[in-house]
Amino acid sequence: MAIGVGCTGTKTFILYRKVGDRPQRITIGQFSDTSIEQARKMATQLNADIAAGVILPGKKSVPEITLGQLFDEYIQNYAVNRCSTWKDMTNNFSRYYADWAERKAADLRKTEVQAKVNFIGKNHGFHTANRSLDDVKAAFNWAINYGLVKGPDPFVGIAKFKTQARERFIAPSEMDRFFSVLRDETNVDLRDYVYLSLFTGARQANVLGMRWDQVDLDLELWRIPLTKNGDSQTLPLTLLAMAVLKQRNTYVKSEWVFPNRDSACGHIVEPKASWRKLLIKANLKGLRMHDLRRTLGSYMAMSNHSLHIIGKALGHKSAAATQIYSRLANDPVKRAMHDAQAKMLDLAGISLKDLKLG
Repeated sequence: MAIGVGCTGTKTFILYRKVGDRPQRITIGQFSDTSIEQARKMATQLNADIAAGVILPGKKSVPEITLGQLFDEYIQNYAVNRCSTWKDMTNNFSRYYADWAERKAADLRKTEVQAKVNFIGKNHGFHTANRSLDDVKAAFNWAINYGLVKGPDPFVGIAKFKTQARERFIAPSEMDRFFSVLRDETNVDLRDYVYLSLFTGARQANVLGMRWDQVDLDLELWRIPLTKNGDSQTLPLTLLAMAVLKQRNTYVKSEWVFPNRDSACGHIVEPKASWRKLLIKANLKGLRMHDLRRTLGSYMAMSNHSLHIIGKALGHKSAAATQIYSRLANDPVKRAMHDAQAKMLDLAGISLKDLKLG
């Protein structure tokens, strides 16, 4: 017997048993309505009924798993130890699929899933619709593999929205305003968080959760134990990143580089309100925290570093994720075109002035 915690925080007594050859999850009762002693007695009776053959595979006395229970199982038994974004996944489920939490997973149909995705896309944006679909689809597929629910999978084959890769970064004309406002920022935690996000190119969750035991100030390295891709990553710390960390190391006594000053433990959460105020002061529109990561990649591309190096620095798992920066790496192409055209004019025995373009 175990206690499960649902997406809304509801605690429930649950008995896990094999009934026939299939694993079953049998809900005993809610923690608020059932005492531990009552739950134990009910679990004992259920085990006896299963042994006596009173409860058989497929009988209604064994409740079928709901979508909410299925998603909780996926988060607790898989994602929480393998996906750094599991909290975002849980939040997205609560926002967009909470009305389906009590639906029997086996009763869901592809047509209504498509309608749900279309609704989310229309009201909350295409990216949100695609992302939340991917989360629930992964959970359902995991549940099928582990026998918690039978196929077919209603989330397979759902049409997603076409989206364009976001290209916003701090342009050269904006850089002076950005650093001017950031230098004058009185919220030191916000200032340093933004600096490190820009100077390391790491994802928000990793910068927020940076710990001193991950940072080697002597070797100038930061080992991120778990990235969004499910892998670890070791990042070199540049002179600018080291300057921020060394300064913080003189007065931050917590295990966290950015401790939560409103709590005795934990690290700060994403400073959305403070970030918006900073953007207003700098007169920067449409810039998100994640765009700081894209800014580092963009300027690496403009400095003619290869896409392979950019991808390695940003921890991209596939070349496709880095391809967006190819549009900025035009200097080698421009130089090659210039050389070719100079050759043409040389063979013709003429110069630029001879073309009479001015």
